[in-house]
Amino acid sequence: MKKVRGSKTNKRIITRVPDEMSTVKHDGHVLRSGKKVVDRSQIGKTSACGAKAEKKPNQFTGHTFKNEKERFRLDGHKLIYHLDRVKDWLEGKRIAPIHIDMGLTKFCNMGCIYCIGVTQGMQRGEMIKGDVLLRFIDDCGRLGVRSIGFIGDGEPTLNPALYDVVMKAKDLGIDIGIATNGLLLDMDRAHDMLRSLTFIRFNLSAAGHESFKKIHKCSISKFDMLIGKIKGLVKIKRENNYCCTIGIQMVLIPENFDQVMKLAALGAEMGVDYLQIKQCSDSEYKELGINHEDYKRVLGDLKKAEGFSREGYMIKAKWNKINILNETDIYRQGFRKYDICYGTPFLGQISGDGKVYPCGPFFGKERFYIDNIHEESYYDIVKGDRYWKVHQDIIDNVDVHYDCTVGCRQDYINKFLWDLKNPPEHINFV
Repeated sequence: MKKVRGSKTNKRIITRVPDEMSTVKHDGHVLRSGKKVVDRSQIGKTSACGAKAEKKPNQFTGHTFKNEKERFRLDGHKLIYHLDRVKDWLEGKRIAPIHIDMGLTKFCNMGCIYCIGVTQGMQRGEMIKGDVLLRFIDDCGRLGVRSIGFIGDGEPTLNPALYDVVMKAKDLGIDIGIATNGLLLDMDRAHDMLRSLTFIRFNLSAAGHESFKKIHKCSISKFDMLIGKIKGLVKIKRENNYCCTIGIQMVLIPENFDQVMKLAALGAEMGVDYLQIKQCSDSEYKELGINHEDYKRVLGDLKKAEGFSREGYMIKAKWNKINILNETDIYRQGFRKYDICYGTPFLGQISGDGKVYPCGPFFGKERFYIDNIHEESYYDIVKGDRYWKVHQDIIDNVDVHYDCTVGCRQDYINKFLWDLKNPPEHINFV
């Protein structure tokens, strides 16, 4: 009798079972396959199944395949590492966000054709004031906020307070990440940034001059300047052994499908830590005109690009969201695997003008406006009744199957929290 199976190395392994290890004595039961039953008592203590040099399963001769450690988890959630906050939430306590996504401005010096920030209302010159930002960081320290991402809705380097705010957050033990187009990054503050940041991620969705102009609506000359700055940061990081992760994010749209492989090569040339390739987020009104079916045309290049990952350089497509409409029939029709958005208290959102909302797609919708950090301290906002009234409004009245965008920022954590709130019976039978 023999058993064939596939291994993690994709090699076919054949386990040969000698006649003396098989038996038909099994209380008269006959397996549907008609095969003999293996005598398990002999497995692992006989050499009859082959020499140790020829690796076979069930001989317990040591390890072979080793899963590669996941350095960056770019596709998923990390609530499992914050169970203290989850426990407080389950007990009905008013919790502070674990993480906050926020803008520092409401305008940008680029014109990327995929920018969802445009749908959230761009206003030239509007930004959060420096003294307000510094007070906000103090409030986050008091509340126990653990990380902040300056990732939108405008370009963070347009706010002159950026560098001082990053350094202050570092002193208070708050992790900070920045997503930037990089054009106005002050290289004189490079050491301050690399010492203080957890990561800096460059929004770069093209790998050549003409494609850069087409996708980012920016002059060709700026492309070389940006590449030079990224290479300069990588050099400074390596020379000083700074821990800040330097990455690139490509927003995937049909107009740049031909740039996937080229950008993967460019990232390696620049020496960055990773290239993340993500779907283009659209509004619930489909203002950007994203058709997820288009992604089927580029799946081959995405898989091929990931294959060029190497030690110190990871290329990762966000498959969960790129393939979200293929996940189940339910998702293809716009429905979720959960009925309620519970995630907003864990993931704070602040617009680049200082307005606090429970969710990015709610920016500009007065029903969900909570307060403004220019007018009230963030500490008092989170502790206040209005903050929790809006979160309860989402629980009671927002229909996630119809009112929300597909693959939203809270989608991953909502699946996790929904399971916690709706446990099955017999949970002790793990």
